[in-house]
Amino acid sequence: MDQSENWCIGMAACYCRLSKDDDNDGTSVSIETQRQMLSDYCNENKFHVYDFYCDDGYTGTNFNRPEYKRMMSDIDKGYISTVIVKDLSRFGRNYIEVGKHIEEIFPEKGIRFIAIGDDVDTERENIDLDLLLPMKNIFNQFYPADCSRKTRQALRNKALNGEFIGSTAAYGYKKSAADKHILEIDEDTAPIVERIFKMAAYENCGCNKIARILTAEKVLTPAAYTAKAAGRTYAKDPYEWNLTTVYKMIENQVYLGHTINCKKRKTSFKSKKVVKQNKDKWIIVEDTHTPIVSEQLFKDANAQIASRKRVRKNTEPHLFSGLVKCSTCGYSLSLSPKKNGKDFLTCTTYKKKGKAACSIHYISCKDLYDFVLFDVKRQIKFVLKDEKKAAELLKKKMCGTNKAVLERIKRDEMTTQKRIKELDDRFYSLYEDKLNGIISEERFIELSHRCETELDEQKSKLERIKSITLESTAADENIERYIMLIEEFKNISELDKKIVHRLIDKITVGDKYFVDGVKKQDIMISYKFVGNVG
Repeated sequence: MDQSENWCIGMAACYCRLSKDDDNDGTSVSIETQRQMLSDYCNENKFHVYDFYCDDGYTGTNFNRPEYKRMMSDIDKGYISTVIVKDLSRFGRNYIEVGKHIEEIFPEKGIRFIAIGDDVDTERENIDLDLLLPMKNIFNQFYPADCSRKTRQALRNKALNGEFIGSTAAYGYKKSAADKHILEIDEDTAPIVERIFKMAAYENCGCNKIARILTAEKVLTPAAYTAKAAGRTYAKDPYEWNLTTVYKMIENQVYLGHTINCKKRKTSFKSKKVVKQNKDKWIIVEDTHTPIVSEQLFKDANAQIASRKRVRKNTEPHLFSGLVKCSTCGYSLSLSPKKNGKDFLTCTTYKKKGKAACSIHYISCKDLYDFVLFDVKRQIKFVLKDEKKAAELLKKKMCGTNKAVLERIKRDEMTTQKRIKELDDRFYSLYEDKLNGIISEERFIELSHRCETELDEQKSKLERIKSITLESTAADENIERYIMLIEEFKNISELDKKIVHRLIDKITVGDKYFVDGVKKQDIMISYKFVGNVG
């Protein structure tokens, strides 16, 4: 059969998949074996293979796979009319998604689906009556779920026996070369751990001060040390310790010789998301390895750190809590002790790491209050004076477009859609001419390539136009919400938490500077829905 006859039957996508979970599955075969099976099938049944799509090392429980996505993209471009797989489990192990592809997605796209091993062919008339098809998909999903359950149970048993099941040993320890479930002292880092406990317990050092000392002495952080030991690069500053790292080390019972497992868990075998577990879910087995610190040193260090926590007389958070950010480092400005009877906000980075990391960026709460109240009133006056004009100005600032530009974009969208249809029609006309012998195969390939190239360009143009249109629509909706908020608070005379946190997303505070002997400070307010409106 010649190539034109193969084209008539349809261009086939041969899809293969193999994941790590399939190593123990007696029914799975290698990617190369799958390719050979699919190739033989296509040769025997006169299918012309458009391409092989092979996801090697990707789970079947979801469809977030690069080659699957490439195949679907080629389907959308009209290159493929048939998808062939070894069996349903190679296509996927999520029975709902697999069923949706077979019953909805592929039929809507005019795609024939064949699973050789499961005798599935959507071109058969009785495919809708195949009651075993949903059951096959369910059993394919049951396999990874069962593997996940067995793995969790095995790991739990190891944890209950006091075996270490984490991926990385705590700083100060390393996994034993003889048994990775046993922790051994790391002679390079254990002395640093002991020193941290002693500084906290007997040298009047808080976590922040300890972090600063280690940073100044260029001691590798736990993350940087782990990366170096594994031969990986480390993108961040390898010597920049922080108080959180130190605090977590001081409260970690692993340094008493106890093994702690199950601090985190995966939400589902279908998801890679990991969540923290409550302490009552942790599995702690005592005296499983050599301790780095004594019981007394551990207690003294934790007692000293606990005693250093300052209790505020007024525990109520300040009015702008969580909203005020430093213009240099981006971190929050936090409340500092009163000075001359005034409350001040100061850059958190500056307070923790000193002027080498950032400058102070301080502002009194009263000055900030007065500025924000003035600006909110200014925004209310601006909007209520002429809502329509205010909306147009906001739209131009947010999108850089006005009514005339949007009308031109709408005309471009209609023109582009019309051209895409013309190119689609042209392609099918060329295809018919080739089948009828009016043009040669070589001429068809040349002309169809030109057609497809322009079609891709027009589709990309249409996507850009739609993106602008969506941005414009979203801006209109956000401006409407903003105006409704302004109207709700139009009669304010003072600020409260409700007004501040409903109207404002962020307040950025710059450092103080002098212009002609006058002290100035830049403050920028980003409002809900519309951002910085000037």
